Amino acid sequence: MNAHLNKDTRKKLPIRQILGVGISIVCLVLVFRKVDFNQLRLALEDFRWHFIALGLASLAVDYTLRIQRWAVMLRAGGATVSGWSCAAPFLGSITLNNVLPFRAGDLVRALVFPAAIGVRRVTATASLLLERLVDMLTLLLSLGIGLSLNPVGKVPEWLGRSVFVLAVVGCVALVLIVTLNKPIVRLLNWLQVRFSQGSLQKLSNPISVLADLTRDIGEMSRPRVLITLALLSMCIWAGETGLFWAVLQGLNIDAGFPAALTIMAIATLSTLVPSSPGYVGPFHLAAYSAAVMLGGSPAQAASFAVLAHLGLWLPTTLAGGVAILAKPALFKGRASTLPDA
Repeated sequence: MNAHLNKDTRKKLPIRQILGVGISIVCLVLVFRKVDFNQLRLALEDFRWHFIALGLASLAVDYTLRIQRWAVMLRAGGATVSGWSCAAPFLGSITLNNVLPFRAGDLVRALVFPAAIGVRRVTATASLLLERLVDMLTLLLSLGIGLSLNPVGKVPEWLGRSVFVLAVVGCVALVLIVTLNKPIVRLLNWLQVRFSQGSLQKLSNPISVLADLTRDIGEMSRPRVLITLALLSMCIWAGETGLFWAVLQGLNIDAGFPAALTIMAIATLSTLVPSSPGYVGPFHLAAYSAAVMLGGSPAQAASFAVLAHLGLWLPTTLAGGVAILAKPALFKGRASTLPDA
């Protein structure tokens, strides 16, 4: 049976990889099919490169705060960690996300890297789930603020509907986490005890892990912790917006911080779409479309999409690669891939 499952898995993975690469190619074609490459070359040649220093400084603040936010969540879940100890596994996971398909870095940060910093896998997994939810809500808020402060451009109807649906789903999920956490944990503990004594003992351990995961998410979503996470998240995405703003200024695109905030939110939300490693394609299409929507020329928008992606991808990949090389013990937890209770 295991051999049969492994065979099925091998069949599915190439299909998912082909689908991701296909989506990336389609998005890139949509971006560059109407771009005058001579104008694109001129836009890149005229780029004011000193703005990149400001953008990279803002990105450094962004990722410093991301690491601190992760440490706050882990400590709320009962781990004893510092921001410094969390730096290598966090940056390493970003590098793996950038170069491997299916956001593999997230999986490694949840299941492999925690052993190197003395964190339970279930606690790391809980932090990752809450981090994604908080980020989505913060990005949606950023998009709303950016659009409200930016009278230029008309928002497509599908984008407005998508933002509304994601906001409702995210808010409902957060409310359920805060209000129903303890009852769900009690129910799971009751089920775990019942199954451990009956004919379904194999379900006892997974239910116990799920109960621990739910409990840790509840600890991380206490009101005081949530307020801290919300404040850090707003600063984090403001820092990332700084890079987008710097690229816009470098390309002489007449756009302020609200426009950069709008483009950042749209481009980042686009990474939810399956694609090749590094979010190539969907990111470019979203950034290009947002830049055109806000008044940029096709050549400027294409240049912006390329430079913004490179500005995000290259520094974080290099930083994470250095972190992995400097701390090879990060992979000492690779032998086990199941969350421990």
